[in-house]
Amino acid sequence: MNQVVKYSICIPNLNMENTIEVALRSVLNQIDEEYEVIVVDDGSTDRSVEILRSLELEYSNLFVHELPRDPNRILAETRNISISFARGQYLLLHIDCDDYWYPFIKDFVKVYHEIEKFKGSDFLLSGQQINMGEAKFLKSHGPYGNADWGEDRDMWYRLAKIGAYVPLDHVVFRKRMKLKQNQILRKKFILPIEIVRDEIRSGSSLLDFLKLFLDHKHSQNWKYRLYKLIIFPIAWLMAKRMEPLPRTTFNNDWQNLRDKAWSESGTVLHLFKKNGRIFDVGKLSPRAQIIFTHRASEISIEEVL
Repeated sequence: MNQVVKYSICIPNLNMENTIEVALRSVLNQIDEEYEVIVVDDGSTDRSVEILRSLELEYSNLFVHELPRDPNRILAETRNISISFARGQYLLLHIDCDDYWYPFIKDFVKVYHEIEKFKGSDFLLSGQQINMGEAKFLKSHGPYGNADWGEDRDMWYRLAKIGAYVPLDHVVFRKRMKLKQNQILRKKFILPIEIVRDEIRSGSSLLDFLKLFLDHKHSQNWKYRLYKLIIFPIAWLMAKRMEPLPRTTFNNDWQNLRDKAWSESGTVLHLFKKNGRIFDVGKLSPRAQIIFTHRASEISIEEVL
């Protein structure tokens, strides 16, 4: 690749053979050589690597890195490894291998650069399931904590505390693809154990989970809260074999900071108005103008298309 890479899209993968090709094509077919896509495979045992290597031959800006399977290495560390391979000045994060992305990533990048003109580069733009920031800044405020769930919260919390977390509400332009039955079962039964494990690692006790279950006003389904209580002993044993996580990863302070940040942001129009500026929607493609001037709750991507 002769052109200097400006943007790095970092993606972890583990056994996602049924979605990874569609997911990557949806990204690769809408970007140019200013972008690179880095996929770190975390020791897949399915056909993922075979599919990835075939795509790597087809796309000159796709780079695949294989890791031997290590049960002690979980999602956050794999994300950190993918970032370590990045050559771009900017990172695009949380674009995953079970997501189909409609062709508006470059418009999201344009929005970032318009904000960058008045805010500088020391911030993370956190959109709907897509994040972007200057690589040097994000690396200096990382890495992710070693967790399977909540690793993004930990980073967002630390950035929000210094005023560097900028949420952006917009129409969601990604679609989560259908998982295989074994992946659905894992998400339903295994993922909650990992969530409880990491909550315990961040300081939550059995009493906290009991209070959660008894909180009839909580938004979580009571069956899910009961399941979390039942699996506590298993999760506790798993947590004791791992290093602690910062309490901030799962506490209410993060939720308060996030709510405050979102209430002060809104769409790109609201964000610019708050900063005494006017956003030129003409810089975006026609459909992207709709996507970034409406909240996710107002309209769906299907209606835009």
